[in-house]
Amino acid sequence: MIASVRWLRMLCWALVILTVISAVVSVLLALGILLPFHDAADLVDRLEANRGSDTSAFPVLFLGWAATAGVFLVAALLGAALRPWAAAVPLRDTMTVLLVVAGVIGIGANLLSIGLGEAATAGYCDCGYRAEEIIAQNYALNVGRAATDWLSIGAVTLVGLGVAVAGRLIAVSSLWRNLSYVIAIVLVLAAMLRALAAFVFIEAIDPFQISSLATALAAGILVPIWAILLARGIGEHEPAVTEPAVAAI
Repeated sequence: MIASVRWLRMLCWALVILTVISAVVSVLLALGILLPFHDAADLVDRLEANRGSDTSAFPVLFLGWAATAGVFLVAALLGAALRPWAAAVPLRDTMTVLLVVAGVIGIGANLLSIGLGEAATAGYCDCGYRAEEIIAQNYALNVGRAATDWLSIGAVTLVGLGVAVAGRLIAVSSLWRNLSYVIAIVLVLAAMLRALAAFVFIEAIDPFQISSLATALAAGILVPIWAILLARGIGEHEPAVTEPAVAAI
């Protein structure tokens, strides 16, 4: 099944659909359309307004996180599915490991995002400690989102490296190979920018927004093209290595 062209094409078309959904939601989020900025003077009022936006946007955000988790699931499956078509060199195992590990980390990051999104919609009690509840909730959400950011940085970096190795080892076409390298460069640079922004404040630009938009560009445009080229071209080539059949017991 792993060496099946039909299975590989199913994964490619699933990747096209999931990456487009993920990219659209990411762009809406990065541009502040889903979660607009609230400029209330009072901190508690501003945080409460933010939680209101989280609640109203949660169905769309859930769709985006679920689609992104699906993207990483497909990436992990492709890591195994593409192995028979890769050149028979040790680096092909590196490709599989990179994509599978990235998939696991990425799925975890997005499931955590779904959990944090649900937590952000929680209401407050009538016990007279509304301000304390809102501030404590915001702090907890910030801790969780920092964790998901770093998990996402690691997952995106590993996916980029895995795609670059796939482009190097799998003979689909020169266009597909070059596109693999472009996707890898965009994803790794976007991840590096996001990581840098955690330590360095850049007043002139919003590195988080640029990183999100760059990742959405790769996911919404480049990756679907990459997947379509792979689906169309893989049937023209035999697996580079025939996997030995498992003996029946």
